[in-house]
Amino acid sequence: TLFVNKATIHGDRHGTLTWGAAQAGVAAGVSEAAAERFDPTALGHLVLIVAVWVNPDAHDEEAVFTNNRDATSAALRAGASVTTENASDASVRSALAAFRSGQSPTNPYFRSGAILRP
Repeated sequence: TLFVNKATIHGDRHGTLTWGAAQAGVAAGVSEAAAERFDPTALGHLVLIVAVWVNPDAHDEEAVFTNNRDATSAALRAGASVTTENASDASVRSALAAFRSGQSPTNPYFRSGAILRP
């Protein structure tokens, strides 16, 4: 698992929460999901990149740990429960059909060649 912080570290406490509680929470979430879902022989072939933002004003390390554990575990469970070929979500089926027919993915915050303004 590659842990990437999304917030510039603001002081020692924020650094401790980011590199301590948040990183430990991600590790716990990965462990929970892996123990439930993944074949132990395949684990050496899997890579996970997480981008984590910890509020610079945060102060409760247990809350930071719990939030990161729960979010990581939930994301891995959700991702593991969907396949591209038999997805039950209509939006996934629609997106795959559009892609297969030659359409490009879109994003409301990006328009090729456009200058985006707030």
